[in-house]
Amino acid sequence: MADILVNLTSLATEMGRLVSEGYVLTVLAPNDEAMAKLTTDQLSEPGAPEQIMYYHLIPEYQTEESMYNAVRRFGKIRYDTLRLPHKVVAQEADGSVKFGQGDGSAYLFDPDIYTDGRISVQGIDGVLFPPEETEPKPPAKTVQHVKVVAKPRRGKLLEVACRMLGAFGQDSHFTTCQ
Repeated sequence: MADILVNLTSLATEMGRLVSEGYVLTVLAPNDEAMAKLTTDQLSEPGAPEQIMYYHLIPEYQTEESMYNAVRRFGKIRYDTLRLPHKVVAQEADGSVKFGQGDGSAYLFDPDIYTDGRISVQGIDGVLFPPEETEPKPPAKTVQHVKVVAKPRRGKLLEVACRMLGAFGQDSHFTTCQ
């Protein structure tokens, strides 16, 4: 994780600038074993390393104690990440804090690696990815076409006009009057 951050100097510089301006940040840092499991495909897509980093950055200051107390009290917590609009889900599991869901989850493994009141680094045992975005499909609508055969109906004004034209012998020139 540190290697990715060092290679993304613009992100590291931006993080340093934000923290110096008073913003706080919590980094969910996967351990080396978790990072080693990333495939070349996951890292080779344009912008993939940045997106991985952004999903592990929470724009608030959290310690192990504060996260654990929150999940014990509320069950599931959704923390905002810098990968908008995605949130990372945290919940209590096996006496620890578990982030993510299913196979893509990670446990708080090495808590409070670094805390100084502005930056908190929390070690986790997996790399987190946001859940796949699936757009709900609208329900299929069945449309029944009904053919209605009706006798054409003329309005009162048209009937009066046709009678007047008939009086002058001109009604044959208009198909609507026939």
